[in-house]
Amino acid sequence: MESDSLNVALVEFSPVWEDPQTNMAALDDVFAGLFSGGVPSAPDMVVLPEFFSAGFTMNPDAAEKACASPTLEWMVRTADRYGCAVTGSVPVIGPGSARYNRLYFAVPGRPAGVYDKAHLFFGGEQENYIPGNGRKIFEFKGWRILPGVCFDLRFPECIRNSGENPYDIYLNVANWPTARNAAADILLKARSIENVCWSLFCNRTGFDPLLEYSGNSAVIDYRGRSRGKRFTVCGVPVVCGVLEKSPMLRFREGFPVLDLAPSCDCGLR
Repeated sequence: MESDSLNVALVEFSPVWEDPQTNMAALDDVFAGLFSGGVPSAPDMVVLPEFFSAGFTMNPDAAEKACASPTLEWMVRTADRYGCAVTGSVPVIGPGSARYNRLYFAVPGRPAGVYDKAHLFFGGEQENYIPGNGRKIFEFKGWRILPGVCFDLRFPECIRNSGENPYDIYLNVANWPTARNAAADILLKARSIENVCWSLFCNRTGFDPLLEYSGNSAVIDYRGRSRGKRFTVCGVPVVCGVLEKSPMLRFREGFPVLDLAPSCDCGLR
């Protein structure tokens, strides 16, 4: 069923290092809170950070089999239980022992969408994971969603929107360190403005063995304005927003910059 508005919740979860069972149990409590009055409106889509069930680990033993991922099974089960979309990224291992930073987009009643992170971060991730080679668009409740993972945010050519085949939401899930928060603010607003779309950025909080994270998640509209409101659910920071499609489409009609935009030319299809 198509919807002109979409309620979203960005969960700034701080995972316990390499402990998916503990993390998913904690998130069960967060979901129960989200759907029992913990936020003003029950979300249509819940966004979780990059590697939300394990932390940003390079340990090959922490990667889940893509054909039998416990985290994916939990996402699908949770989406079915609450009637919402659930998305976030997971370290997975595929055929030939290749490992991917894989974003899943789980929705009730159909197979989860899949996007593999294209731009791997230097200093570890490039050496331990395989980059994806496909630009994907997911559809949910009449909205078209272009996914990205963390470092992908810095590559505008691969996020390029166009009037011929436009998307409505740019979605980025991240482990973006506190030291680079200012860059994320600027980049996310730029992606919204240049692509005349809503942008969602869901980042973790807390610490891992190397870095500090302070959330800084955001809901940005097609004019580059912040539209998110902050709440706390079961001790976890959550940023909520209501996305509206009709005003965005009217803005595109009055300012048809997407008609002049070139097609994506970054090698991802």
